Amino acid sequence: MTEAVSTASVPAPASGTAFGIGADGTYTRSGQAAAFVLGVLTMFAFLPLLVVAAMLYTRSETVFAHDPARARRLVNWSWVAIGVPSAIALVVLAVVGLGALLK
Repeated sequence: MTEAVSTASVPAPASGTAFGIGADGTYTRSGQAAAFVLGVLTMFAFLPLLVVAAMLYTRSETVFAHDPARARRLVNWSWVAIGVPSAIALVVLAVVGLGALLK
């Protein structure tokens, strides 16, 4: 997902980047780790949303060169698509685990 880009083709940094995305539009190390963990949780809980998140991020890569603000919105929505289901899955796992302990 990271490819060499000449500095001439990189637009000026947007006013703010999305979580886990560097000024050049690529994932940071912490962004890669968070995307992997949340993606695995989403894969087990809500597989269709993982596909949506991947499509949103892929689209943001193609849009970044000419519209960084739109790319940032797409990346933020991809984080929502994997973050919300992951949070729900963690709550369900905690409730199920607590229920098993109380038996």
